[in-house]
Amino acid sequence: MQLEATSRTPEVTFNENRIEIKGECYPEDISIFSEPIIEALHETIQKNDSITVEIAMRYFNSSSAKFFFDFFEILEDAASDGKSIDIEWKYRKNDTSMMEAGEDFEEDMEESNFQLVEIES
Repeated sequence: MQLEATSRTPEVTFNENRIEIKGECYPEDISIFSEPIIEALHETIQKNDSITVEIAMRYFNSSSAKFFFDFFEILEDAASDGKSIDIEWKYRKNDTSMMEAGEDFEEDMEESNFQLVEIES
């Protein structure tokens, strides 16, 4: 699955056992954006014992935060079922709001390997 970035949605790439989400996320209708991604996530989990996720957001709104919580919950459930789940939450060096968002998501991840990764702007 490959979704190109738009002015309101991030680039999303599913490539075998690797998932990347990069950009900004504030779609007009979060369910239209998120449903195919959640479906692809379930399929990826079924097909792979090991999944790597890289997320590098510049901005997301509150409805998108709910999508990310759901996304991470599915990954955490897969890790609890014995899958190897590695997640990198990338944030720009001086972007404290994205760093704090990553910290909030990390709090709920007990079975997955969740890492905060500082990157240059």
